Amino acid sequence: MYEIRLAQEADGEALVRFIDQHWRKNHIFVTCRELLDWQHFDQTRRRYNFVIGIETKTQAIHGVLGFIPLSQFDQGIEIERFCWLAIWKIQDAAQGQELGRRLLSYLEDNIKPDILSTVAASAMTLRMYQARGYQTGRLSHHFILNPEKSDFHLVTMKNANCPNATASAKNTGKKIEPASESDIINETADCFLSQKGAPLKSPNYLINRYLRHPFYRYQAYKIREGLKTTGVIVTRVCSHEDSRAIRIVDFIGPSRALRGLQNQWTLLLTSFDAEYIDFYSVGIDEGDLSASGFNRREEEGELVIPSYFEPFSNENVEIDYMISTPPGQTYRIVKGDSDQDRPNLLGGASS
Repeated sequence: MYEIRLAQEADGEALVRFIDQHWRKNHIFVTCRELLDWQHFDQTRRRYNFVIGIETKTQAIHGVLGFIPLSQFDQGIEIERFCWLAIWKIQDAAQGQELGRRLLSYLEDNIKPDILSTVAASAMTLRMYQARGYQTGRLSHHFILNPEKSDFHLVTMKNANCPNATASAKNTGKKIEPASESDIINETADCFLSQKGAPLKSPNYLINRYLRHPFYRYQAYKIREGLKTTGVIVTRVCSHEDSRAIRIVDFIGPSRALRGLQNQWTLLLTSFDAEYIDFYSVGIDEGDLSASGFNRREEEGELVIPSYFEPFSNENVEIDYMISTPPGQTYRIVKGDSDQDRPNLLGGASS
């Protein structure tokens, strides 16, 4: 009843139409084809990184499963190395045909990724992943409030007190300095070599994924200890009305490189007049984050650290993930992985 295959370049219009009709009306990929192509079009193979299920009688797309390989942003990385899953949708006419599982099986059998992962998994897909023996969990959400501010418009305290930096945070001689593309290529080799678990990113990946993004403006920083660069941080500033927040979306280097940066975060917050810095992650040592000045947001707490800015929503957001690494194997997942940090509204893409 269904032909399962990878979407070819000629399938682009039908893919966009399916997303508009069955995923979300006027989704950003519908209104901005450039963003869809940047994230999902494989320039080398001239195809879209989507598995599609086509109803053989009508030749209509009835299901899609998007994926984002590390190689999308560094062609020197093999496509089979690591893939994030993205949009996964089956239209109503295909319900009961197990088309969703067949799309995933096709990806596993034909792309043969060493590791699959997804960020922001739904409760339904989490159960499917768990049945396959994949690891699932929830990203931790850490933050630092601007100690120079007493009036907050993005953050909601409710009955909570304004949290100070953790007692274990101590300032050191470390510095955070802006990093150019040249800096990332020439000064960060040890940071990338220190990666212990999946996904193993590269300098070219970081540059193409963030610094050459077609819409968002990211800033990379290098952590300096004397003359040595011990870590790379990538941030993006989000704003709502006249208030700003700094989001850490990626970090390369050993987690201990974050220790002792409390005064540097304060300087960064002050320079942008931002209310807070936040960081969604898993696989980074909790003690090192605490020693950097970060507090962990508790799910049941009364403090609200917003995550959605396009449009803005004054609520906490929990992000569940899946990764197919065997139990015991290390991995690191951050906010910029998969398609979690991408424009949702064209008007917000300049933040």
